[in-house]
Amino acid sequence: MKIMWVVAQITPDMATILSYPKSAFGGWVQNMLDELRTCAELEISVVGCASINKSRHRVLNNIEYYILPIAGKNKSVSEEEAKQVVDSVKPDVIHIEGTEFGISNCFSKFRCCPNIISLQGILSGYEKYQFGGLPLEEMMFSVKYAWAGWTLFFRKILLFNNRIAVENETIRNADYLLGRTIWDRAHSYKINTSAPYFECPRILRQDFYGKEWSEANCRPHSVFVGNGYSALKGGHFVIEAIDQLRNEFPDIHLYFAGQAPFDKKLGMKSSMGYAAYVKKLIRGKGLSDYVTYLGVLPGDKMAEMMLSSNVYVLPSLIENSPNTLGEAMILGVPVVSAYTGGVPSMVEDSTEALLYRADDPVMLAWQIKQVFDNPEAATERAKNAKEHAMKTHDAGRNRKIMLDIYHDIVDGGDHT
Repeated sequence: MKIMWVVAQITPDMATILSYPKSAFGGWVQNMLDELRTCAELEISVVGCASINKSRHRVLNNIEYYILPIAGKNKSVSEEEAKQVVDSVKPDVIHIEGTEFGISNCFSKFRCCPNIISLQGILSGYEKYQFGGLPLEEMMFSVKYAWAGWTLFFRKILLFNNRIAVENETIRNADYLLGRTIWDRAHSYKINTSAPYFECPRILRQDFYGKEWSEANCRPHSVFVGNGYSALKGGHFVIEAIDQLRNEFPDIHLYFAGQAPFDKKLGMKSSMGYAAYVKKLIRGKGLSDYVTYLGVLPGDKMAEMMLSSNVYVLPSLIENSPNTLGEAMILGVPVVSAYTGGVPSMVEDSTEALLYRADDPVMLAWQIKQVFDNPEAATERAKNAKEHAMKTHDAGRNRKIMLDIYHDIVDGGDHT
């Protein structure tokens, strides 16, 4: 059975072929490919794109790679070159990972065989949360935050809205849809009511398996957030929660994975958009000594940081199935998470984590306090979450699920 994957990310194998540094993002793609390439009945090819002058073709680790030059905005590729690859491979199934980029849209139009489109996030479901609950109109016409507010506004108009149109067309072109949560099922159904839907959890990065958090080894009153680069990720609400808690817990400290808004490498960006807002928020509340940005962390460093933290917080206003939540769960780290999007499909409130409304920093502060005040209860919830995540993200189980899905598609099976 010939399976052609189409990806917008530069996978580790693709980075090797291109002599690029390996990215900290998109590891789930490589993880599933590594599992599937062990299946003798599958012939796997992967099509990606990069800023190169001419296409590359190479077999690596029993997978055939085609890397096409980016042609235009939004990771678009030449339809002619894409068709040449499809004609050469003659796949039984085209598996498109992600929906919002030009390369996904291009391959979704080929009708030579069935396609299955894997849902990462769904932008039309994210749209109303893009400003992170910030009072945008008020910011746009204030002296202090005008530059940040207008930058956020134009970024959405110029970048986000165009990707929504591309994504909607891609999802409408789907023969089959692949998701993980009730949230992506609902939002994809709104766009394409006829495509059968399959469910398959992700395989997490190997750095997070076989390790376990313990209270004895963590940094007391440390709070870790895995992503704070945009307003949608809700980092500003965690900063407000830390401000509320610092009198009771003077040693409290907030750690973000990602680039600091103070970083000189950002140049003008540190004075624009969300970075400008966060920088002023931290300084305005006198929290510079309470907040640390760690830079982009590879998997092993991310795992180390989670294991050393007292609590992992997912503050996003919207998510589908956030990998960092799964990673914290599989490590057994106490979790406080926004009740949003697909999160309730991943973790159970009270027994596995403490959930709160995404835009409520007062409730967030209270839930963090519960972790600090009741370490035995926090540890028990974390153990339950770990047990849940070990099943959800089991590599062998998920490989079998994916293989069965391919058989269903090739055999003309149906699913809902």
